[in-house]
Amino acid sequence: MSASGFVDWGLAERVALALGGNDGARDVFDQEAVDSACAEAMALALDYSRLRPTGELPRPELVDRAEWTRLGLRTLRELSEQLERRIADGLSLPGPLGGLTRSLAGAAAGTEAGVAVGYGARKVLGQYDLPLVRTERQPRLVFVGPNLAAAHLELGEDPDLFLRWIALHESTHSIQFASVPWLRPHLAELLEQLMAGASARVDLGSLGQLARRLFRSDPRAAVRRVLRGDLARLLAGPEQGRTLDRLQATMSVIEGHAEHVMDSAAEQLDPGYTRLRRRLEARRASRGGLGEVILRMLGLELKLRQYRLGKAFCDKVVTEAGIEGLNRVWRAPKALPTLAELEQPGDWLGRVVTESAAEAA
Repeated sequence: MSASGFVDWGLAERVALALGGNDGARDVFDQEAVDSACAEAMALALDYSRLRPTGELPRPELVDRAEWTRLGLRTLRELSEQLERRIADGLSLPGPLGGLTRSLAGAAAGTEAGVAVGYGARKVLGQYDLPLVRTERQPRLVFVGPNLAAAHLELGEDPDLFLRWIALHESTHSIQFASVPWLRPHLAELLEQLMAGASARVDLGSLGQLARRLFRSDPRAAVRRVLRGDLARLLAGPEQGRTLDRLQATMSVIEGHAEHVMDSAAEQLDPGYTRLRRRLEARRASRGGLGEVILRMLGLELKLRQYRLGKAFCDKVVTEAGIEGLNRVWRAPKALPTLAELEQPGDWLGRVVTESAAEAA
């Protein structure tokens, strides 16, 4: 555990690597196959979505579970750094009690983080990894070889078809962020507001009480609440609640749009896509991965329902106004739907049409 941190990230990595493991199945798909699948997926997504990237798209990478684990822990650490540092300050109690409390809490948090990311390492097929903090790290488009092999064995269909279909979703994410310059800063700003607001509401007295509770009871059980996001919610005031809502709505649109493009761009080409979608829906009933870990830690609880809600919104808007109508969500942050508008796409359409007419006038 670092001097300024709270979570024992070294322990988290050891736990995650041990749990994630590698089963030697990576050679079912090689880098050349992934490159080819992503090139075809990009072409399909660009043709259907009518988005036009202005930035460079990341090259796809075939990685093992260990590499994804390290990437996942780095992303999680970046996002939690501000609140983690504030909690660490509160656990700096005087005397041996404070040192022991901090050590126990840091180990418990590291174990929980390691278990969550290690579990995700066995589930994630592909990921567009986008840093949402101030960093020089560039986005990456990664595919986890052993998990692709296991999923193909489970879902079936032609290997090339399967790989291209999986690549469609993550490739669409890279197109979204390369085509909408304000999207990444918008998400980063919401996350910064959320964490800064939570951190500002933490006082050393309340954190001292947390420390004593951790010491008296099971540290893992108490810290698990932190990783689930309970602490972030307890610390969130009214403004943070509104930020949470905006972040949920934005993430739902991003994921729903990718799901819509994946289905709509693919289903016209081969009936195998429809069969894969049906089987994947059953598999997703227990969806995991880094996205869920991060969202739980931030208190967002963005479950499968939000992903389905986002896709249903996109499906409905395209039915009513075509893909160009849906692309109005990418005009500006204020064009994004609210949580209420996700439930009522007609209300969103009415609003953006009215705003467009007003701007034109």
